[in-house]
Amino acid sequence: MSTAVVVMAIGIALVLALLGATLALAVFRIVRGPTILDRMIGSDMVLTTALVVIGAAMVIRQDLTGVPVLVVIAATSVFATVAVARAVTSSSEPSDEGRAATTPEHATEEERS
Repeated sequence: MSTAVVVMAIGIALVLALLGATLALAVFRIVRGPTILDRMIGSDMVLTTALVVIGAAMVIRQDLTGVPVLVVIAATSVFATVAVARAVTSSSEPSDEGRAATTPEHATEEERS
């Protein structure tokens, strides 16, 4: 076996070990929680790790057939993050019922001063 092949095998093994550790930590974050935002960060890490694994496999095989899969996973990750962020912010905002409008467009002359 040539030196280049050995170095490449060691590099691939190191990358796979680091990606496995990343995946384990992400799953730990999902399981441990405690909030929905912690779980969302963990699931984003899982999806990002999947993207990196697929991308690394494409580089090693010198094959571009996985690009549509990468696009779908990336879009899913973005849309899920936005959906969770909107759900969390909408549920944590106090309701406007029973309060006077204080924005400049709706404020009376007395409220503006």
